Amino acid sequence: MTRQDNQARILSILRSSEVVQIRELSEALGVSRETIRKDVYELERRGLLTKVRGGAVLTRSNSETPYDLRKTTNLEAKKAIAQSAAELIRPGDTVFLDYGTSTFMLAEELLDAQDITVVTNALPIINRLVVNRNIAIVVPGGVIRTNENSLYGPLTARNLDHLFMNIGFFGAAGIHQEAGITNQNPFESAVSTQALSKCQKVVVLVDYSKFGVIATNKVADLRDVDVITTDRAIPADFDAKFTELGVSARISVDGSAEVDRKQTL
Repeated sequence: MTRQDNQARILSILRSSEVVQIRELSEALGVSRETIRKDVYELERRGLLTKVRGGAVLTRSNSETPYDLRKTTNLEAKKAIAQSAAELIRPGDTVFLDYGTSTFMLAEELLDAQDITVVTNALPIINRLVVNRNIAIVVPGGVIRTNENSLYGPLTARNLDHLFMNIGFFGAAGIHQEAGITNQNPFESAVSTQALSKCQKVVVLVDYSKFGVIATNKVADLRDVDVITTDRAIPADFDAKFTELGVSARISVDGSAEVDRKQTL
């Protein structure tokens, strides 16, 4: 893993949680604390974070709108991943779109979709897709988490319990061989876990910076995932794990999908 990859993962974790300890970054990335400190110093020099005792926080300018900031992070990769993921959706499907910026990019690809139903707990996705009258939008309701504009809580859980989806698309703050799929916020992660269990097919959208990262809250085991859609060649150790578990992979290159040898869709 290159130093640039390490720094991209640090920023990805920090933009989700806004504050993080050196120890947590060391464990999540599997590198020494000294290496993390060097990367944190470099990112601080570039004005991307502020070092505090034992950890780092986002600078004020970066912490005010974390969702909008994440939408512009690895933008081209997210577009390519979204284009690949959109090819998995068929007319007549009921589709779950999880909260997050990768799934928002997928929603952008569905603006001209025909005859599908979208279930989502993400207000940005609802607002983006409502202009397409050929899409039926189902909103499970709940309490609004304002910094992500996502819905969660008992009402969300109760309504999701009565819904079933053909295919679901989920983002992640981290994907790890042992920890599985993880995310930062416990309430949103709980919604993701429940929705994932109601989908016949589960697709996870992750760019290269998320591999090997462990975020705070577990969403699912790798064995619960049917397809991984990403933007670069999958690390060899993950590739072997996916083969063992029967997880298919789609690698997006320059906006086009290259379906690997395990793809069985």
